[in-house]
Amino acid sequence: MGTQPSNEEITQLSNEIVYKLCAMGANPQDARDIVQESLYRGFLNIDAIPAHAFRAWLYKVAINQYYDLCRKRTRHPTIELDDDHLIDKNDVENAVIEQETKAEYDRALQKLNAVEQQLVKMKYEEGYSYKEMSGLLDIKENTIKTYLYRARKKLITIFRREMK
Repeated sequence: MGTQPSNEEITQLSNEIVYKLCAMGANPQDARDIVQESLYRGFLNIDAIPAHAFRAWLYKVAINQYYDLCRKRTRHPTIELDDDHLIDKNDVENAVIEQETKAEYDRALQKLNAVEQQLVKMKYEEGYSYKEMSGLLDIKENTIKTYLYRARKKLITIFRREMK
């Protein structure tokens, strides 16, 4: 993008981010709301954001907003049940177990520092490659590998401690 992105570039980038957020688990309406808020923030700060970094900046803001929304929702968890779940008791039990497992994972993840949390989520929840993460975060690929190695070691230690 040049100094200021064109309408076409904004539209294309917005659609890409909505698609990415939906792939991460956001519903389409939440994804569109997040992108709209991110674009608003981007245009408020457009003079402070280098033109070459606008795309990565917008992705990062949108993804962080999605994580904030997820954290907000996990504080007040709800289990949505439809007719199929009411018929089969095992499905309800599996949903509860899955939710508890996710809550344990989230608690363990909170014990990592912010960079490690973001890298773990990007690598294992969103499926980014090391190269993609390096480009988005402007961190060397080997540094990302090192941080992830340390984060995995910390998570193993945390889970072992909680299992006792």
